[in-house]
Amino acid sequence: MEPSQESNHSDKDYRNTHDNHAHELAEKPLLQSGQYKPHVAHVGEMLSSTASTVQNYGLKSSHVSLWKKAAWIAFTMGIFLLPYVILKACFHVQVSAGAWQTSVTYGMLMAVDFMAVISFSALNRRRINTRVKKRDSHWVGLSTGILAVGYREDPVLLEGCLKSLRAIRYQRNQRVMLVVDGNEAQDEYMGQIFLKVFGKQGATIIRPDFLCMDREPTDKEREDMVRQIAYHPGPVCVMQPHHGKRSAMYTGFAALLQQGIESVVVTDSDTYLDPHVCKELAFALSESPIIGAATGDVRIYNTGTWVSFLSSLRYWFAFNLERGAQSYHSVVNCVSGPLGIYRMSIISDVMDGWVKQSFLGVLCTYGDDRHLTNLVLREGYKVKFTHYAICYTDTPIRFIAWVTQQTRWSKSFFREIPIQLGCMHMHSYWMTYALLYQLIYPMMMIYNLVNCIYFGTGSQISWWLISIAFVGSLKTCYALRVTGDKKFFFTTVYGFLYMLGYVPAKIFAALTLYDNSWGTSARLIRNFTQFRNYIAPITWGSILFFGIFHNPSRFHEHAPIPEGHSPPIMTDVIVIRILSVFGIAYVFSFFWFFVRTGILERDYKRDFTYEELYETTEANYIHVEGGRRKVARFEV
Repeated sequence: MEPSQESNHSDKDYRNTHDNHAHELAEKPLLQSGQYKPHVAHVGEMLSSTASTVQNYGLKSSHVSLWKKAAWIAFTMGIFLLPYVILKACFHVQVSAGAWQTSVTYGMLMAVDFMAVISFSALNRRRINTRVKKRDSHWVGLSTGILAVGYREDPVLLEGCLKSLRAIRYQRNQRVMLVVDGNEAQDEYMGQIFLKVFGKQGATIIRPDFLCMDREPTDKEREDMVRQIAYHPGPVCVMQPHHGKRSAMYTGFAALLQQGIESVVVTDSDTYLDPHVCKELAFALSESPIIGAATGDVRIYNTGTWVSFLSSLRYWFAFNLERGAQSYHSVVNCVSGPLGIYRMSIISDVMDGWVKQSFLGVLCTYGDDRHLTNLVLREGYKVKFTHYAICYTDTPIRFIAWVTQQTRWSKSFFREIPIQLGCMHMHSYWMTYALLYQLIYPMMMIYNLVNCIYFGTGSQISWWLISIAFVGSLKTCYALRVTGDKKFFFTTVYGFLYMLGYVPAKIFAALTLYDNSWGTSARLIRNFTQFRNYIAPITWGSILFFGIFHNPSRFHEHAPIPEGHSPPIMTDVIVIRILSVFGIAYVFSFFWFFVRTGILERDYKRDFTYEELYETTEANYIHVEGGRRKVARFEV
């Protein structure tokens, strides 16, 4: 859900893009600054150099002893089996195929949850719309500073990100800062792109040889560097030694605190921000002094593959529905990394503990956004979502990379549970419900799926599929009603991606929570994927494959009819045949939809550049609040 990303083009296309971009930059003269050494590494050299020493965005996985790993796996498996053991011991419950009521009950629970979520999200949307309509056209709120962080980012994506930062329109935005998590020769191109985009705004590059997180606030070198950043009149790029995303963000936080800025807007180096995003996020904080953070509508621009296209649909539901419902109760559980705002007064209180978070004695790398959000909630502050703040970001385009991303996010979710449990009493009951649902629902789904495949009858499997299709249809209808966008017709297809990828990612994340590696490499390395990333989907796929091809043989076996009972109206064989007919009809309906609308060849399932998303033509402007506002493509 929360919202790490991969490339949005093929490997071959990106290599060509990188090489051409590097040659183009190398021909341009460097803008001088006090601490910038003009040096450009060819992207081909970066690829070969980095490939020889594969690094994660963040720290390399710290060593965890074998006994700790074994103990954690045993503990996790015990947690999974504990509910069954308790039920069996106390109530003599037996695991069996059950009747069709099991699948129907499962579907009803999903439907009830969905209706509650759309109700609260709709109320939240109405509340925000009312506030925006009453807002003065010249409204100005908290001062903001934009902090973007990146590590060996794709040059095209980085340039688009920086262009979007340059286009920000908010009177009280007082700082634009990029912190590069690396200061080696392979990282020089990021600083050069920064100077290219912000050269006319008086940009400078600062290159410390130390980390702010390793120095005390009273350290002389740290004080000098922070002052140099804070008092420079133009945009600043900081290139510091590689130590992970949190360390880079910490440096930015320290500089913004020195400058006295009231709030920080955080984003990633592969994200394109809407020009009015700072104003909308600051407006979300202005609702009440007790609101400590807020996030916005994160969308996907690289929808060129089925994985990324379906992920873009999931993003809409994750933000506009789930976070929207949480926002109504002021308990958004994760301010997404690509787009978020925090009050600096809270950051100053929690940043030292946040940057040094550890789990099982190992320093944490991923999950910086979720942990920072939970620290805000733990301080007693509220967290909001606004659909008026929009950004476009990158998502994995390949299945294994997507599973790896979901594994990392799931690890972060499990790791943050104790913190949420410790502050539930301070917030709405919806926070408790959302946490319990996110914990219980995947386990219910796994039980129902395995139970149906291995032990279920034809009727039970059909009822289970009907329940899933029913809830998927509800989601499709709601999204079409709100957006009018035909691409949400594919919402039910995401269920296959969920079953095949998200489920094993959730299980694998719980079993390997001791591992703090990101699981994916730096963005410039396109072909490397760790072997262990294949373990979970291959194992889960084998389990499903064996069950699917084993169970149908049971349908031809006629179970004895108990005395006093009449034969069933429909046998399992008939049910399976009817289900197959409906399945074929379902597939043909999609095929008809492809041909009828041309949806995949037109606007949706492809990649978009920054210029396409934020064109400067008059047609892409609307008049709002007495002025003009640039509108992103597909804005709803």
